[in-house]
Amino acid sequence: MPEPSGNDHSNTNLYMRLQQSQLVRTNIQNISQFLNTGLSPETLDICVKLLEAGVHPQSLSEAVIQIRNEMAALNNGQSGE
Repeated sequence: MPEPSGNDHSNTNLYMRLQQSQLVRTNIQNISQFLNTGLSPETLDICVKLLEAGVHPQSLSEAVIQIRNEMAALNNGQSGE
């Protein structure tokens, strides 16, 4: 059975949203690289999703910095052994 014509419009909208989402994601990754944030694409995606979910940007920034500092301390401790 053929699908209703309304579904074609819905599929087109979904495709357009995915294309726009991919373009936005690419632009955010380019900005991140330009600013030398050191965030991987996966980490950047997680941060964007957290921001979209309502996490306060300053709090997220502070958490990322704290995690980086703790990871650096762990790495320095391991290399000094």
